[in-house]
Amino acid sequence: MTAINSHDSGAKNHSPKMVVLIGLMGSGKTTVGRALATKLNLDFADSDEAIEKSAKTSVREIFTEQGEPVFRQLESQALADLCAGESAMVLAVAGGAIVAASNRELLQKYAECIIWLDAPTPTLVSRTGRGQHRPLLDGDPIGSLNKMRQDREHLYQQLATHHLVTQSLSVSQVVDQIISVCNLSVSTGVPK
Repeated sequence: MTAINSHDSGAKNHSPKMVVLIGLMGSGKTTVGRALATKLNLDFADSDEAIEKSAKTSVREIFTEQGEPVFRQLESQALADLCAGESAMVLAVAGGAIVAASNRELLQKYAECIIWLDAPTPTLVSRTGRGQHRPLLDGDPIGSLNKMRQDREHLYQQLATHHLVTQSLSVSQVVDQIISVCNLSVSTGVPK
């Protein structure tokens, strides 16, 4: 069963710039984000990819060589840079970025629509099991994801304008539901 819940995030007093995807790793943010951006003819950005590009190294290497605090600083800077851009975009935000209040405030300021993509932990584990770029899942992926869910779920709930459970949906179904709940125009990517 699909669950979409929404709440009014308040009136925006600036031009819509972003459709933001948040959620735990494995929820489909990057895959859905790319497909959504293509369908809306918008730019796509992934915060982890932006970090890797600016740091010229992988997320895993940053965690291993410099530690999580350095990664989180790079993450906040990448989000600030992405939000400062001139073009509208679909932005996939790394799962832990929302822990910092300053990142949540930034996303609320620039996002027209913030979609929390969600799935049960076993689904997330099966989706993330193939990736080597997820250092926080080393050792005990189920325990790690359950702990992340416990620590972050209330933040996702507070930040999201919409909540979409994805495990039984195809990528195209998720994209179509985002377009519908955010009332986006396929030709321009902005609200109708």
